[in-house]
Order: sequence, then C-alpha cells, then structure tokens
Amino acid sequence: MLASFSSAAELTPEQIESLRARLKALKENLDSHLSSRNSGAGQVFAEASGDPKKAMDLYLKCHKLVNFDEEGLPESDFRGWKEDNEDRMKDPAFVESLQLQLKYLALSCKAAETMKVDAIFPDLLAYVDGLSRMEELPTNAITSSVGRSVFAEAYNLEKLFADNPQWEAVPFNIGGIYDSVILPYLRENSPSGLMNAWDKRIEQETRIVMMLEAHKEKELRGMNRDQQRRTRGNQNRDGGVMGRLDKDDFINESLPRMKWARLIDMFNYVDQINGAKAMLDFVEENLTGDMGEELYEQFSNLIAGAAEPAPAAEDAPADSN
Repeated sequence: MLASFSSAAELTPEQIESLRARLKALKENLDSHLSSRNSGAGQVFAEASGDPKKAMDLYLKCHKLVNFDEEGLPESDFRGWKEDNEDRMKDPAFVESLQLQLKYLALSCKAAETMKVDAIFPDLLAYVDGLSRMEELPTNAITSSVGRSVFAEAYNLEKLFADNPQWEAVPFNIGGIYDSVILPYLRENSPSGLMNAWDKRIEQETRIVMMLEAHKEKELRGMNRDQQRRTRGNQNRDGGVMGRLDKDDFINESLPRMKWARLIDMFNYVDQINGAKAMLDFVEENLTGDMGEELYEQFSNLIAGAAEPAPAAEDAPADSN
C-alpha cells in the first residue's frame, strides 16, 4: 500500500492575512456593484410604474429577453406571441396590475438595498392604500411573488428578493405586508402609531374584499342556477392570497382575528388598562362562538403573564469596609 503524503507548501500567517484583506476589498467592490445595479433597476421600475405605456414597453422588453432572446428563439416567434396576446395587453385589469407590480418591485429593490424600513416606510403605506383602491380584478402579476416575475428574471434580481425574508414577496398581499413589515416596524419604533395602522389595515382589507365580491356578483349575473353553482365553486377554490379574501371567510374568520390582534397590540404596546378592558369585552361578546375557547385561553394567559412579579434584583454585596 502506497503511503500518502502532501508536498504542497502551506500558507504562512502573513499570506493568509494578505488574502483576507484582498477578499474583503473584493467583497466591498462586489457589494458596491450589486447595490448600484439594484438601485438602477429600482429606478427603472419606479419610472415605468407611473405610465401605462412605459409599463407595457418594459414588460415587452423583459418578456422578449427572458422568453425569446435567452432561449435563442427568432424575432418572428416573439412577434407572433405579441399578436396572439394583443387583447390581453389592452385589458385594463392587466395594465393596472402590471403598474402595481412595478411599483412594488421598486419598493422591494429599495428595501433589499438599504435593509432599513425607515427608507421606504411612507412609500409603503401609500402603496397599500393605493392597492386597496383597485377597481379591476388583480391578475397574476400581483398575486404571485415579485421574485418570480419577468422583471426580476430580466434584471437578475431573484436572489436579491430571496435574501430578504422580512419582506412580503406578493404585491397584493396587504395582510402579509402589514404582518411582515409595517406592524413589526411600529412595534419597535413607534408604538403610538399601531392603532391607526390596524384601523387602516382593517379598512383596506375590507375594501379589497368588497371589490372582489362585487366582481364575483357581476360575473354571476345572467347565469342560470347550475352555472352559478359551478362558478361559485370555482371562485371558492381559488388558492393563495385570493382564496383568503373570500367574503364569508373574511367576515367570519379573518376580520375577528384582526380585531383581536389589534387589541393584543394595544395591551402589549399602547395602553394595558384599556387594552385589557377591551379584550375582556371582546372575549365576552364572542364567548359562545367558534373562537370563544381560543380567545378565553389567550386572554387568561396574557393576564397571568402580566400578573407575574418581576424577578427580584440581586442584593448588592455588603461593603466590607
């Protein structure tokens, strides 16, 4: 059996330090390059989001690059696809969702670049309020992750969004945006704004649910009973964020839970006395409902935790002098 040995020269401590210094410089250079690239993409998205024609031009450019040019397909294939989808690209719902997707992409770039919520907080609040005032049904452009969008692929931004887990990836998910970004930020930095944020969230999510319900009812008009039954079944099977915005589920499940979560934040961050009173009233009002036992247990545990005495401070050692 042959003996194993290594004849490779080992790095000296000085050489290791030199390599580390060069690696650090390379990392700083790479970070600067990526930051500049991300910032540039965000500016492009922000500009295109404000104009329907610019939004569509950017969409076509990115779609062509990702699905035709990079696949080595001829220009004629792209022209054929464009002609086949002409009606869809003129649909107001598609255009509105496309502009909102670009607006959220611009915010996502800025959030991922700075990693500081302060930098985008006012714009994010304005975005969710505008989102709740949509008039057309949302399309897949805003009901799925921006990281999987044709814009993210064209600008190589998939990893950028994947590396920011504290950011909601779906532009239409108002609840996720509040839970992931807005409410955590306020709890830590400005608790006095929590109640207003909760009220805004409830108002905005309710507005979206009512808009979706109006579109559903419009779709059912003129149908016979069998057609209506089948259509309602398809509507209720919608998954993802759309499935969570069904009117009945929202009123019976989501809305009460949001109101309860608001009171928990009031108790924990704003006003413990009035929060406890409001929570007790809420438990009493809903005691015989489906959530009654759950609410009672949560409130009992919250009060028990608040009643526990703080740990006693250790006695300072006696002065030996």
